[in-house]
Amino acid sequence: MDMPLRPILLDLREHPLCERSMRFLSYLDGMAPGDALIVVNDRDPDPLLRELKPVLEKGFTYWIPEAGPEVWRILLSCEGSVEEEQEA
Repeated sequence: MDMPLRPILLDLREHPLCERSMRFLSYLDGMAPGDALIVVNDRDPDPLLRELKPVLEKGFTYWIPEAGPEVWRILLSCEGSVEEEQEA
């Protein structure tokens, strides 16, 4: 997979727990095909990824190169977008 030279970094540790899902979703909504996002969190990302699964299934791939116990990193790549699916 081709990754952009500079993926966007979103450090969720800087935000209150109650804002993290919405902040993550707002970044996903702004991504275009070929964009990448690195998400840094101080909690296991599984609950967040399960919550956003319907969005992620619409054109995103991700993997977790660093899995705790103090820091988790998720690398996401936008392969497509919801808008493209709606136009098809």
